[in-house]
Amino acid sequence: MTAASSAPQNDPAPPLRAASTRRTAVNVVVISLTSILQIMLQFLFFRHLATTYALATQADALAAALAVPTVIAAMLTGSLAYVLVPELVSRFSQDVRSIAGWELAWYTGRLTGLLTGAVSAAVLVLSPAICDLLYDDLSRVARAETIQLLRILSLQVVLTSGISWAQAVYHARHRFQLPAWAGVIGVTSSLLLVWWRGAADIAYFAWAINLGSAVSLAIHLLPMLRHWCPARADAASLGRLVIGLWPLMTGAAIVRLDPLVDRTLADGLQGAGAIAAIYYAQRFLAALLSMGTSSLSLIVFPQLAEHWVRSGRGELARQLAIAVRRMVLLIVPIAVGFGVFAQRIVEDLLVRGQFTMEQGRLVAGLTVALLGVFIGASSGELLARTFYVLGDTRTPTFVGLGWMLLGVIAKVSLFRWWGLWAIPIATSAYFLLSTATMAVLLRRTIGDGFFAGCGRYVALATVCSLLACLCSHAVYASGLGNTWLAAPVGVGAYVASLWVSQVEEVRQLADELRQKVRGAAE
Repeated sequence: MTAASSAPQNDPAPPLRAASTRRTAVNVVVISLTSILQIMLQFLFFRHLATTYALATQADALAAALAVPTVIAAMLTGSLAYVLVPELVSRFSQDVRSIAGWELAWYTGRLTGLLTGAVSAAVLVLSPAICDLLYDDLSRVARAETIQLLRILSLQVVLTSGISWAQAVYHARHRFQLPAWAGVIGVTSSLLLVWWRGAADIAYFAWAINLGSAVSLAIHLLPMLRHWCPARADAASLGRLVIGLWPLMTGAAIVRLDPLVDRTLADGLQGAGAIAAIYYAQRFLAALLSMGTSSLSLIVFPQLAEHWVRSGRGELARQLAIAVRRMVLLIVPIAVGFGVFAQRIVEDLLVRGQFTMEQGRLVAGLTVALLGVFIGASSGELLARTFYVLGDTRTPTFVGLGWMLLGVIAKVSLFRWWGLWAIPIATSAYFLLSTATMAVLLRRTIGDGFFAGCGRYVALATVCSLLACLCSHAVYASGLGNTWLAAPVGVGAYVASLWVSQVEEVRQLADELRQKVRGAAE
């Protein structure tokens, strides 16, 4: 149980609803806009990579090397926020400058730095052995390049873990905008470096990734230094963190191996480019997740914890229902829009230089096959975080782990017949099944109130998404512009359709933005 889960259940709810709604609306808009800006910058980064190396050996080597520290960091600290945020919320909800909260924050930060720093050093030293273990089918040239890049990218373990910890502290204090802008500035730094020297050597892409993470971490840390205090943690808090964290870390140690399984399977295919193709498709998937659904989940998480602390189960279910409806409004148009225009989007963003039209069709098809991951991960993350608020880290971990293991078996079994396509199809299937299982189990825990209005919102969002697709198609067909114009037109048409349909969330957001503009003008 976390500190949040031990809250009294029957206290009258304080007047948090209006403030929570306004805060969520503004933060979602700001974070979504910065996420879109960050995505655009990331695509410029990866487009430069694709233009220079396409699906050649160097691109395979970078994708293979980057997977290792990314997976290790996710294993070590990817789940830290799920237990640390509720623990810190119980302190910061009463006093945002809580000394006890900052003592615990700095204590966990120190442990995170020591652990991940040691692991980064181990990856640096053991890079040849790691490549031999995971990528034994690589050619001698590709293996040498992968080892070189992995040594450079070993810093990602400590850098990304530090960012994860810092973001958890900010989010527990309902501070979301600085971490969002830190990501934008970090990616900008990476992009500037590859524009300067990227064509000279693939190693500059690896150093650029490190530079971006280092800049982002520095931006997170500098404002936190004014709250520096001795790092302390009481035994009860540490006990709750350990009890909540061990199943998450155990599950992550297995679940996060899934990308390595994908790259190992792709490595067995003849010819260069399979690993890079999966990597580019996963980059598109990450971009889709960042365009709204991830921002909503991270904003709602501390709010759900706060409502659980103050008001108990009934208010938690009501707030979750609101979050689910908002999630539907974000998931449906992204899935429908990308499903319809995937090939055109990939062509506009990547096909140039060494990256051919045929390669673009392959990446587009793989990304469409991964849309089940987008839907399952977006909704599943929200449901899993609700379990974490309740102090239950085991249920979502073991549910995800069970379906992931079945998914890996399916990938390996189907790979001989379906080839590369077995990877995204099996991955989408197990993400969707995992989310469905969590929904059933959560319903037993808090009731089915969090489904309220969901069916109507799915139908409405689907109709509005199809109307938006027609508007985007008109842009493409008329030759007025490419994806950079068609996408904003589609977004505008979708929001306008929701406004005409009198969707409450859209009107609340518009009212809040008008108040912000009026206040700034005055």
